[in-house]
Amino acid sequence: MRRFACSALAVSALTGTARAQEPAIAYTAPPTPHRVEARIGMLVGGGDVGDVSGPSNGVQVAVGARYGDVTGLAEYDYVTENDPDDATTARHGDMSRAGVVARWSLFRSGNDAPVAVDYWVEAGGGYERITWAPGGVLDRPDLVLGFGAELDGQVHRDTGTRHIGSWIGLRAIVARAPDAGLPPACGGPCTMATPPSRDDVAFYFTWGMHWGR
Repeated sequence: MRRFACSALAVSALTGTARAQEPAIAYTAPPTPHRVEARIGMLVGGGDVGDVSGPSNGVQVAVGARYGDVTGLAEYDYVTENDPDDATTARHGDMSRAGVVARWSLFRSGNDAPVAVDYWVEAGGGYERITWAPGGVLDRPDLVLGFGAELDGQVHRDTGTRHIGSWIGLRAIVARAPDAGLPPACGGPCTMATPPSRDDVAFYFTWGMHWGR
């Protein structure tokens, strides 16, 4: 009986040791990377505001947060509107624009490197207020589409990872043109007269700096 008890204790001890040495399996998925960030940059381009067409430039600031491959930003633009072809009245004004944009990362290279490259597309909307120097205000909503790339420098610290870098991009802003009440016409050789387009399109080349944590 004693031999049987000793054998049972030995088997139990060996079994417990084997179980203790089994590798632990973790089933918890790693958290989704996220951070908050701020941006400041420039816009240079041009477009139409009704029958006013000319160069435009200004500044842009934005704040937002990134979750995985998606970034949400709230932004503010301040740009000039000019009509260089109309020298008699010198129509010009300033546009203040507030909007939101969602940005999707299509491809990111160098995730583990000190500097990564991120390629993205964006879409969003906003609201414009254009104030003309001779007098008058135009308020209207708009839509934004664009794409770009950015450098993302990463600095790892005990309190978290800091991000800093630069970006370049191209965006189009589409808005409804004011109704000028003009009759159908032919702007060139045509088989049928049509009213002027009711859509204004502006294109901007953008660049600037971003930082966050």
